[in-house]
Amino acid sequence: MNRRDLLKWVSGLLGTASALLMGVPGIAYVLADVFRRRPSQATVQRVARLSDLKPGRPVQVGVVGSRRDAWTVYPDEVIGHVWLVRRDTDPASDAAADKQPTVAAFTSVCPHLGCTIGLDATGRRFVCPCHRAEFALDGQRVGNGNHAPRAMDGLECRLVRDDDADDWWVEIAYEKFERGLTRKVRRA
Repeated sequence: MNRRDLLKWVSGLLGTASALLMGVPGIAYVLADVFRRRPSQATVQRVARLSDLKPGRPVQVGVVGSRRDAWTVYPDEVIGHVWLVRRDTDPASDAAADKQPTVAAFTSVCPHLGCTIGLDATGRRFVCPCHRAEFALDGQRVGNGNHAPRAMDGLECRLVRDDDADDWWVEIAYEKFERGLTRKVRRA
């Protein structure tokens, strides 16, 4: 083999290696939609005792779970916050004796841009600090100039009895939703 053939062979090898180095990530990027992750599963956990919730007074609680980035899993980290609103039946009604209280759960993430929703000074409305979007205690949008595209994102919520402690707990299924859409869509 002469020097010229050797240089052609080395140049071809380097060119092929360079093409693979650039091509494999490019192909992976193009095929990413094919291998897209499915929507994540809801994190189900008990977040508050029913006795700690006062009727009509929202309480914000943290949701603890595991968070994962590209390389690392972070167990037992706060992954979100939830607003809980206890609703008791009207004590004057005849059916009130048979009914137990209900609790509504909403994510504290604004459906507009994802800012954290808080309470106004009176404690009677939820307010997003980014664009002053307001929501009633049932999560519905309030006002004509409201920037939020939909109501607050409600979460599945149920009351669970702890037989050992003889106490009721609020259990939620925490999920994250896409922002800026007029309908609720789970995030992947």
